[in-house]
Amino acid sequence: MSETPVTSDEVIPNPAEALQDALVEFTGCISLAVPDICSYGLTIGESYVPFDPDPDDECNEDDVACSQLWVRVTSVNPDASQGFDGGDCAVVMSVGLEVGVLRCIEVPEGGEAPTATDVLAAALQSMEDMQRIHCAAMGCEVWSSISSGEWIPSGPLGGQYGGIWTFSVEV
Repeated sequence: MSETPVTSDEVIPNPAEALQDALVEFTGCISLAVPDICSYGLTIGESYVPFDPDPDDECNEDDVACSQLWVRVTSVNPDASQGFDGGDCAVVMSVGLEVGVLRCIEVPEGGEAPTATDVLAAALQSMEDMQRIHCAAMGCEVWSSISSGEWIPSGPLGGQYGGIWTFSVEV
Protein backbone atom coordinates (compact mmCIF):
# COMPACT_ATOMS: atom_id res chain seq x y z
CA MET A 1 0.00 0.00 0.00
CA SER A 2 1.17 3.48 -0.81
CA GLU A 3 2.45 5.65 2.01
CA THR A 4 0.92 8.72 0.36
CA PRO A 5 -2.46 9.43 1.94
CA VAL A 6 -5.39 9.66 -0.43
CA THR A 7 -7.94 12.30 0.41
CA SER A 8 -11.60 11.91 -0.42
CA ASP A 9 -11.29 14.77 -2.96
CA GLU A 10 -8.46 13.11 -4.90
CA VAL A 11 -9.55 11.39 -8.10
CA ILE A 12 -7.59 8.26 -8.90
CA PRO A 13 -7.64 7.56 -12.62
CA ASN A 14 -9.32 4.33 -13.64
CA PRO A 15 -7.32 2.91 -16.55
CA ALA A 16 -10.04 0.41 -17.50
CA GLU A 17 -12.70 3.12 -17.84
CA ALA A 18 -10.34 5.37 -19.79
CA LEU A 19 -9.55 2.49 -22.15
CA GLN A 20 -13.22 1.61 -22.64
CA ASP A 21 -14.16 5.23 -23.35
CA ALA A 22 -11.28 5.63 -25.81
CA LEU A 23 -12.17 2.39 -27.64
CA VAL A 24 -15.81 3.41 -28.06
CA GLU A 25 -14.83 6.88 -29.31
CA PHE A 26 -12.19 5.42 -31.66
CA THR A 27 -14.74 2.98 -33.11
CA GLY A 28 -17.01 5.96 -33.75
CA CYS A 29 -14.20 7.87 -35.52
CA ILE A 30 -13.55 4.92 -37.80
CA SER A 31 -17.23 4.24 -38.54
CA LEU A 32 -17.84 7.85 -39.62
CA ALA A 33 -14.94 7.74 -42.06
CA VAL A 34 -15.98 4.69 -44.09
CA PRO A 35 -19.23 5.12 -46.06
CA ASP A 36 -21.80 2.52 -47.05
CA ILE A 37 -21.04 0.04 -44.26
CA CYS A 38 -24.02 -1.91 -42.98
CA SER A 39 -22.78 -2.34 -39.42
CA TYR A 40 -19.72 -1.78 -37.29
CA GLY A 41 -18.59 -3.00 -33.91
CA LEU A 42 -15.95 -3.26 -31.23
CA THR A 43 -14.75 -6.71 -30.26
CA ILE A 44 -11.97 -8.57 -28.46
CA GLY A 45 -10.55 -12.03 -28.87
CA GLU A 46 -8.26 -14.05 -31.07
CA SER A 47 -10.00 -13.21 -34.32
CA TYR A 48 -12.82 -11.23 -35.84
CA VAL A 49 -16.14 -13.06 -35.97
CA PRO A 50 -18.87 -11.73 -38.30
CA PHE A 51 -21.85 -10.31 -36.43
CA ASP A 52 -25.45 -9.58 -37.24
CA PRO A 53 -26.31 -5.89 -37.46
CA ASP A 54 -28.34 -4.28 -34.71
CA PRO A 55 -32.03 -3.71 -35.51
CA ASP A 56 -31.50 0.04 -35.96
CA ASP A 57 -28.55 -0.36 -38.38
CA GLU A 58 -29.44 0.86 -41.85
CA CYS A 59 -28.82 -2.25 -43.91
CA ASN A 60 -30.45 -3.59 -46.99
CA GLU A 61 -31.09 -7.33 -47.08
CA ASP A 62 -28.25 -8.11 -49.47
CA ASP A 63 -25.61 -6.38 -47.34
CA VAL A 64 -26.57 -7.72 -43.90
CA ALA A 65 -23.67 -10.15 -43.54
CA CYS A 66 -21.34 -8.56 -46.07
CA SER A 67 -20.41 -4.98 -45.35
CA GLN A 68 -18.90 -4.79 -41.88
CA LEU A 69 -16.31 -2.71 -40.11
CA TRP A 70 -14.74 -3.61 -36.80
CA VAL A 71 -12.21 -2.56 -34.20
CA ARG A 72 -10.68 -5.52 -32.36
CA VAL A 73 -8.47 -5.33 -29.27
CA THR A 74 -5.57 -7.71 -29.91
CA SER A 75 -3.49 -7.04 -26.78
CA VAL A 76 -3.28 -4.83 -23.70
CA ASN A 77 -0.04 -4.26 -21.80
CA PRO A 78 -0.14 -2.16 -18.63
CA ASP A 79 2.89 0.01 -17.97
CA ALA A 80 3.26 0.13 -14.19
CA SER A 81 6.39 2.27 -14.50
CA GLN A 82 4.19 5.21 -15.52
CA GLY A 83 1.60 5.87 -12.90
CA PHE A 84 1.22 5.77 -9.18
CA ASP A 85 4.28 6.22 -7.02
CA GLY A 86 4.99 2.85 -5.45
CA GLY A 87 1.81 1.30 -6.82
CA ASP A 88 1.25 -1.65 -9.10
CA CYS A 89 -1.74 -0.24 -10.96
CA ALA A 90 -0.81 1.06 -14.38
CA VAL A 91 -2.11 4.41 -15.51
CA VAL A 92 -0.74 3.96 -19.05
CA MET A 93 -1.95 1.06 -21.17
CA SER A 94 -0.33 0.01 -24.44
CA VAL A 95 -3.01 -1.50 -26.67
CA GLY A 96 -2.79 -3.44 -29.92
CA LEU A 97 -5.72 -2.84 -32.27
CA GLU A 98 -6.96 -4.31 -35.51
CA VAL A 99 -9.30 -2.28 -37.69
CA GLY A 100 -10.91 -4.29 -40.44
CA VAL A 101 -13.44 -3.88 -43.21
CA LEU A 102 -15.27 -6.38 -45.41
CA ARG A 103 -17.48 -5.59 -48.39
CA CYS A 104 -19.46 -7.71 -50.82
CA ILE A 105 -18.40 -8.69 -54.28
CA GLU A 106 -20.83 -10.44 -56.58
CA VAL A 107 -20.12 -14.13 -57.04
CA PRO A 108 -21.23 -15.21 -60.51
CA GLU A 109 -23.53 -18.22 -60.72
CA GLY A 110 -22.16 -21.58 -61.78
CA GLY A 111 -18.74 -21.04 -60.24
CA GLU A 112 -17.58 -18.64 -62.92
CA ALA A 113 -14.86 -16.16 -62.12
CA PRO A 114 -15.81 -12.51 -61.58
CA THR A 115 -15.02 -10.14 -64.42
CA ALA A 116 -11.77 -8.19 -64.46
CA THR A 117 -13.83 -5.00 -64.09
CA ASP A 118 -15.55 -6.32 -60.94
CA VAL A 119 -12.23 -7.35 -59.40
CA LEU A 120 -10.70 -3.96 -60.26
CA ALA A 121 -13.65 -2.11 -58.72
CA ALA A 122 -13.32 -4.20 -55.54
CA ALA A 123 -9.57 -3.54 -55.37
CA LEU A 124 -10.04 0.20 -55.81
CA GLN A 125 -12.77 0.30 -53.15
CA SER A 126 -10.53 -1.64 -50.79
CA MET A 127 -7.67 0.82 -51.33
CA GLU A 128 -10.02 3.73 -50.67
CA ASP A 129 -11.20 2.04 -47.45
CA MET A 130 -7.54 1.51 -46.49
CA GLN A 131 -6.82 5.22 -46.83
CA ARG A 132 -10.00 6.35 -45.07
CA ILE A 133 -9.38 4.02 -42.11
CA HIS A 134 -5.76 5.13 -41.77
CA CYS A 135 -6.62 8.84 -41.90
CA ALA A 136 -9.48 8.42 -39.41
CA ALA A 137 -7.34 6.40 -36.99
CA MET A 138 -4.41 8.81 -37.09
CA GLY A 139 -6.71 11.83 -36.74
CA CYS A 140 -8.86 10.49 -33.89
CA GLU A 141 -7.56 12.30 -30.82
CA VAL A 142 -8.42 9.75 -28.13
CA TRP A 143 -4.97 8.22 -27.58
CA SER A 144 -1.83 9.50 -25.87
CA SER A 145 0.01 8.14 -28.90
CA ILE A 146 -0.78 6.04 -31.97
CA SER A 147 1.36 4.33 -34.58
CA SER A 148 0.18 2.38 -37.57
CA GLY A 149 1.34 -1.06 -38.47
CA GLU A 150 0.52 -2.63 -41.79
CA TRP A 151 -2.49 -2.98 -44.06
CA ILE A 152 -3.23 -6.60 -44.94
CA PRO A 153 -5.68 -6.91 -47.84
CA SER A 154 -8.08 -9.85 -47.99
CA GLY A 155 -10.37 -11.41 -50.55
CA PRO A 156 -12.13 -11.51 -52.85
CA LEU A 157 -12.84 -14.97 -51.45
CA GLY A 158 -16.32 -16.07 -50.45
CA GLY A 159 -17.92 -13.00 -51.96
CA GLN A 160 -16.07 -10.58 -49.66
CA TYR A 161 -13.03 -8.34 -49.95
CA GLY A 162 -11.41 -5.77 -47.71
CA GLY A 163 -8.51 -5.69 -45.34
CA ILE A 164 -7.10 -5.10 -41.90
CA TRP A 165 -4.98 -2.30 -40.44
CA THR A 166 -2.97 -2.84 -37.25
CA PHE A 167 -2.33 -0.02 -34.80
CA SER A 168 -0.47 0.39 -31.50
CA VAL A 169 -1.90 2.97 -29.13
CA GLU A 170 -1.41 4.25 -25.60
CA VAL A 171 -4.08 5.46 -23.26
